[in-house]
Amino acid sequence: MSEFGPLTSHALGVLLKEMVRRAIETIQAQQFTFEASEKTTSYGSGLDFVTTADHAAQAIYLRMVRECLPGYGIIAEEDELQVECAFSPSLWITIDPLDGTRAFMRRQSHGIGTMVALISEHEVHAAYVGDVTTREIYGYRPGSPKVHRISQYSSGVELTVDPQRLLKRQYLLLHDDPASFSTESQRLFLTPASRLFSSYEITRGSVGIEFSRLWKGEVGGILIRPGNITPWDFAPIIGISRRLGFVFVNLETKQVFEMEVPRTTLEVNAEVIIVHESRVPELLQFV
Repeated sequence: MSEFGPLTSHALGVLLKEMVRRAIETIQAQQFTFEASEKTTSYGSGLDFVTTADHAAQAIYLRMVRECLPGYGIIAEEDELQVECAFSPSLWITIDPLDGTRAFMRRQSHGIGTMVALISEHEVHAAYVGDVTTREIYGYRPGSPKVHRISQYSSGVELTVDPQRLLKRQYLLLHDDPASFSTESQRLFLTPASRLFSSYEITRGSVGIEFSRLWKGEVGGILIRPGNITPWDFAPIIGISRRLGFVFVNLETKQVFEMEVPRTTLEVNAEVIIVHESRVPELLQFV
């Protein structure tokens, strides 16, 4: 209500973090009792799955946005919900209520997340990624140049990147089987005697939690295949990655490019590697 004054960037950051915290609690409450069903989507091929925890977490986000941020646009995964913004310039909240649904269904103890972002036409103003297993939250508020890793006890540390750490001393993270990548891309990680990265790992589950390993410095790069990207998956990833100085490199053109902030599903037509800007010369010299 206007009589209580304007909403500050700090207050908005607190609100978004609280959404993520409540979503984590809601998902954890259904860890062993959820029900799953099949669903079809316009952005993926074949069948996908949704659980009662997905729906419950999305309901938390929607209620808080509608009660606390009336008029904001909404772009949410379940039911591919889209609500237009009621004011100008437009702002939208992207919602991925449960990132890594298949991992959740397998009852994994890792790779399960929940994500929210505040976006405009060309910018991610704030983004938070929650790890459902550890209850950690990664993100930044509007106007802040810093990204923090916040523990379940609300203590936090600023995330920074060591620009002197060479790729040849770090691992590359893959979301798919190594054989699914082109021969040219496999040179980056497969042959011990000549590869750029020291080795590689394959991960499954939440793409947000996958990228948190890059932001924390556990791995030095992430390689992704061509495919569709959705606003609820990639708006938080693009925002946090940009804040920390990570860049997207098209391995076909061998050029850094600005990943568009998606408001609808977009198609990426080439293999892309994400590394820190300080490591781009090392990467391009190799490829």
